[in-house]
Amino acid sequence: MRAKAQLNPNIYAKSCPYLVLIVRRQVMNALKADTRMAASLIRLHFHDCFVNGCDASVLLDGDDSEKLAIPNLNSARGFEVIDTIKADVEYACPGVVSCADILTLAARDSVVLSGGPQWRVALGRTDGLVANQSSANNLPSPFEPLDAITAKFVAVGLNVADVVALSGAHTFGQAKCDVFSNRLFNFDGAGSPDATLETTLLSDLRTVCPAGGSGNQTAPLDRNSTYAFDNNYFKNLLEGKGLLSSDQILFSSDLAVNTTKRLVEAYSRSQYLFFRDFTRSMIKMGGITNLVNGSSGEVRKNCRRPKMGLSNTIALLLISNLMFGVLGNAQLTSDFYSTTCPNVTVIARGLLEQASRSDVRLTAQVMRLHFHDCFVNGCDGSVLLDAALADGVEGEKEAFQNAGSLGGFEVIDEIKTALENVCPGVVSCADILAITAEISVSLAGGPSWDVLLGRRDGRTANRDDAVAALPLGPDSLDILTTKFSEHNLDTTDLVALSGAHTFGRVQCAAITNRVNNFDGINGQSDPSVEPAFLQTLRRQCPRGGSPTALVNLDPTSPDSFDNDYFKNLQNNRGVLESDQILFSSRGAPTVPLVNRFAENQSEFFRIFARSMIKMGNVKTLTGTEGEIRRDCRRVN
Repeated sequence: MRAKAQLNPNIYAKSCPYLVLIVRRQVMNALKADTRMAASLIRLHFHDCFVNGCDASVLLDGDDSEKLAIPNLNSARGFEVIDTIKADVEYACPGVVSCADILTLAARDSVVLSGGPQWRVALGRTDGLVANQSSANNLPSPFEPLDAITAKFVAVGLNVADVVALSGAHTFGQAKCDVFSNRLFNFDGAGSPDATLETTLLSDLRTVCPAGGSGNQTAPLDRNSTYAFDNNYFKNLLEGKGLLSSDQILFSSDLAVNTTKRLVEAYSRSQYLFFRDFTRSMIKMGGITNLVNGSSGEVRKNCRRPKMGLSNTIALLLISNLMFGVLGNAQLTSDFYSTTCPNVTVIARGLLEQASRSDVRLTAQVMRLHFHDCFVNGCDGSVLLDAALADGVEGEKEAFQNAGSLGGFEVIDEIKTALENVCPGVVSCADILAITAEISVSLAGGPSWDVLLGRRDGRTANRDDAVAALPLGPDSLDILTTKFSEHNLDTTDLVALSGAHTFGRVQCAAITNRVNNFDGINGQSDPSVEPAFLQTLRRQCPRGGSPTALVNLDPTSPDSFDNDYFKNLQNNRGVLESDQILFSSRGAPTVPLVNRFAENQSEFFRIFARSMIKMGNVKTLTGTEGEIRRDCRRVN
């Protein structure tokens, strides 16, 4: 019996509001340490849901542990990552979140962080009390024919289309020689290789997995893009380059002609179609025989062993109350477009990544657009509006801080046009700015975070407010702090968000007085600038030179998102006065924060992501407020 209908994507919104961020951060850390881990985590979720349903039974230790089943023994990976996530979640909200839900979120994030689609994860599962090793021994096998594999999918409520879509997860990861070497030398006992295996690949694989060699050697499931989640897996099948027999039979077996072959061909032509169907199948698989509402199961404190005690019972009762209406949904949610425009992030990422290849400055420009939007009228897309006096719109683009210096409008236009073609009238320009800001940071090597969505677009712009509210290079620390506090952003937010100056450029007009005539009388420079760096800046921005010439905000790593910005401040190499005063103002509360972020990049990334989410909530329009613009440059 399925309990999918009782799952709720927002069930932890009050009881564990930072759950998604905790899981995402730890998955990111795991992938940085071991890129293979993305495929390992989604495989854990798959192997969990096919045995006892999605109840985290695969994580249990013990004599009957599913880890000891043949498909998992010395093969299943990622348990330590789940342990780490669980420990962080227990610290933040003890006894609330099940291991089954953590596993489901980690699988989703593994796909997203590898370039795949985003989807809405329904939550509220509880953890099973027992494992089932015998059932785990009957997981779909790479040695089985297509009809046997299909039967195992059907047995858990999935169909042939799900077989093909979910097999697409083999677009990343590795497989041991043990599971495909039978194809290389003595396929089906005939003394010859599998005839469907492309000859060049066969030769290469025989080198990796020689006859009599170690069965523990590995080969990539998708040689074209081993660690990226894309549709190359299906293109490989068309060329006879599927690694596992269970992969290649989707295209090459006699049974495939009338069942799976057509889908393989469709997905090879359209990554969008594959992503769409994959997300549907993942959601469907995530609903297999879930334990919910405390009717059976528990919320484990340790994912490796069951523990049905009083604290777990209280946690289950809390979940029950949340499911039955105690919880009120937040206005902005990370899955706002999950049904109306599920590939919004995929589309935005693709276009922004393509555009940034020809202009490396673009990521910093798009990030700055979101910042300059939220500080004026709130995060409502007003910064994108062109001046239109007939409509009463004063363009913020003409404000002193923006004129001639903002960039990135064209790529926002491209993304909006693409989204209007796919899901017209659905995605706001304000949300596009928030999404692309996160993508920009991620593309530059910085942190990722779950972007909260559901903003609507404003119908006016405010040039005067842009002049008054936006921070300026010469602003004192008191003025900067005040401008941030007016948007409910504190000193920590000020320092963390200033860290966005770790990438991008600034015009000489913003610093020429600082390096050539700081006192306005004797032509002296700002004494807080390190002397050698001062000479560098004077060469780049000479007296009487072009005010629009560009200077790197972070001379150490100008196009990477890292913590070098804070190290520069410690060495008096901040380019803007408003940067350097964060460190050079004696006794200021910003100084220890600069030191903290300079010493620990992970800490900077964590706080930066938190501050970006906080800034993205400034005076948002939701519900029936504002509008969804068809063109980001003008009101409807």
